[in-house]
Amino acid sequence: MKVVLISGHAADSDRKTGFHFWADILAKRNIDVDFITAGTSPLSFLKKGGKQLKPPYNQWVLIARKIKKFTWLPLFHPLNLKNKFLNYLAWPLFALYPRLLPQNMLDDVKDADYFVVESGAGVMLVPRLRALCPYAKFIYNFSDRSGVVKFHPIIEDSERRALHHFNMVRLNAAVVANDFPQGTPTRYIPQAIDKGLFDQPAPNPYAAPKNAISVGDMLFDAETVRMLAAHFPDWTFHPFGKGSKIGPPMSNVIEYGEMPFRQLVRYIRHADIGLAPYANIAGTEYLSQSSLKLVQYTYCRLPIVAPAFAAKGRPHVMAYTHDEPDSVIRAFESAMALDRRTISSENVMGWEDVIDRMMAMSANS
Repeated sequence: MKVVLISGHAADSDRKTGFHFWADILAKRNIDVDFITAGTSPLSFLKKGGKQLKPPYNQWVLIARKIKKFTWLPLFHPLNLKNKFLNYLAWPLFALYPRLLPQNMLDDVKDADYFVVESGAGVMLVPRLRALCPYAKFIYNFSDRSGVVKFHPIIEDSERRALHHFNMVRLNAAVVANDFPQGTPTRYIPQAIDKGLFDQPAPNPYAAPKNAISVGDMLFDAETVRMLAAHFPDWTFHPFGKGSKIGPPMSNVIEYGEMPFRQLVRYIRHADIGLAPYANIAGTEYLSQSSLKLVQYTYCRLPIVAPAFAAKGRPHVMAYTHDEPDSVIRAFESAMALDRRTISSENVMGWEDVIDRMMAMSANS
């Protein structure tokens, strides 16, 4: 059996997502895995904070037993130009993106049994791949709304056009089912973690008590972290992520940038409070279910401080609202007072559960 994973992340990235864990799980089951990185080009290197992918490009490279990577670097990719008029002008050019697929990539995936495609530029490739592999099962792993992560609008349009090619659409938040046309084979399968990695003994990396951690830079709200750090000077705040920057330095805030996930786990495990400082952006209510950091914090039984739109369904999440600045202070105080022994982690899934459900559900459709 061969499974092709198409993601915006590099296969050998230190920043781990579900796709990386699925690749490892499938390989251990003696299944061939082709991991294709899409949604990048030389344009990415020009963008401030853009992806810095490791060479070689546009060729297959064996990176682990049963796992090959293909870092696709075409001349261009559908990049959001952050201007409606410029995005409109670029539309005809970006529409050519699927035609740039290299033959050496296509030759290798033509015998695939499953394709798992992540939200993003990869969805534009689905019609061509479906024509190449008419009997394969196609799974769409819908993780983020296009308007929230600011894709070029051609990606959202391509998603609508590609939906009928998918055997199932995996949602990590039930609420986004309403985003899809009636009849779309959507299935809600929650986020998960690598439980084995979290269960391994790990030394406490903190030099002092009272540590609050923030993992990931999606919609990172620096002002919230600055406010908490100023109000609680006896606490140390630890933001992780390339874009998790607070601006002018503060003595009790330590910025780490990106860190290999295996090293990051011990910081999560030994923290006292988990922060999810999401900015107030319309359409983000799905984060209450889809946020991976919330699942990681929950498994480690951390009290969580998060905006109200991301707090639903978890009694150990202390909610605040952006239009009431003092509420984040009260939320943090409530997190400090919460008895961690009352936090349940029994409903947290492992990545094996997710990939098994996706493949079973798509096989039966």
